[in-house]
Amino acid sequence: MRIRGRCLATAPLLLVSLLAGSRLWAQETAPAATHPAPAAPRSSSPWQPVLGAKSALERHGITFSGFLQLDGSTVASGGRPNPLGFGGQDLLDVATNIDTKKLMGLPGGLFMIDVQSHNGPSIITRQMPALQDPDNMDAYQETSVDRAWFQETLLQQKVQAQVGVMYVDDQFFTVPYGQNFISLDFSSDASISTFVLPTFPKGAFGGDVFVYPVKGLYFAGGMWNDHATELSYDPGGDLYVTEEGWQSAWHGLPYKVQVGAWRDTGRFRLFAGGITHGASGEYAVASQKLWRPTGSADRGLGMFFQFGTGPQAVAAVRRHYGAGVVWTGPVAARPKDEIGLAFSDSLLTSRSSFTHGFENEIEAYYQIATWPGLTVQPGVEYWMHPGGKTTPNTFLVETRIMYSF
Repeated sequence: MRIRGRCLATAPLLLVSLLAGSRLWAQETAPAATHPAPAAPRSSSPWQPVLGAKSALERHGITFSGFLQLDGSTVASGGRPNPLGFGGQDLLDVATNIDTKKLMGLPGGLFMIDVQSHNGPSIITRQMPALQDPDNMDAYQETSVDRAWFQETLLQQKVQAQVGVMYVDDQFFTVPYGQNFISLDFSSDASISTFVLPTFPKGAFGGDVFVYPVKGLYFAGGMWNDHATELSYDPGGDLYVTEEGWQSAWHGLPYKVQVGAWRDTGRFRLFAGGITHGASGEYAVASQKLWRPTGSADRGLGMFFQFGTGPQAVAAVRRHYGAGVVWTGPVAARPKDEIGLAFSDSLLTSRSSFTHGFENEIEAYYQIATWPGLTVQPGVEYWMHPGGKTTPNTFLVETRIMYSF
């Protein structure tokens, strides 16, 4: 197929060369023409059918987006012995979005179907069994539809409702400035995500409603059924989440505050033995742009703080604190580069057999924007008492390469 493709590509060039040669010979031997010869028609691009189909779909409200992500990591010191030494994993994610106004005349509606193909997990999971995932891409090997939902915006964008298979942390307890950290500690909350949370790699069926009564203020609530958990058993039941948020500006710099609570109606195993019905917790996230250079909206220094609780009778992490700073565009010549530094403190329950009462982590990274859509992100993580038991303190070195399209 490759040889044939090259021949097909070469044939038009050969034909053009012959025509050009014959035309030159004619110009040398024939008298000058009274009128200029008409211009030769331009040859169509081989990608024209594909581009035409893409444009036609976009006119009808159907668009595609996605990313390819490659993670490589190694345990530089500590952890458990492992002969692999270095491991990698990859994730291809493609989302289809359908605007119902363009497709069928229904304003405010959006369908989204997301398909992912993941090859993992990484060796970090085997060498360092932390309670929180040191790599938020870590998952089993599978190709599946992980999310499929419909969203409707009503009452002049004051109400937004969504139903389908979703990730709860796509909209609840999001962490501004925390999304590019590789550890799950900083893009979610350890007290929730180590316990009950439908998130990557499997969404759960549910729905949520966000109400925006005035500018900068919202109230939200959601419910999920048959949700995935990080537990070794399925507690069943439903997960309910409620959140309130404020966002505005302080001295011209934007900030956001989120407070929320969750309750799960499942049946949970007590560390002390027996079963309890239901579990609940609270959380808060605050973020603030601290500084930005004059004339730039994107560059500058931002920070976040997060807090969450879990029931220590059944949850490993009874309380979690996290904080970090992110510097976007550290120099004017690199406006899209990013430097991140964050610290996480997970306090562990005293009801279980943990050797240590906490699991701490420090992560630092430098994300390099190479060309449009492509970033290369080397980073390090240092874990103290990973898993809360006998695993030594561990130093990780990692690199994430992502191409968004």
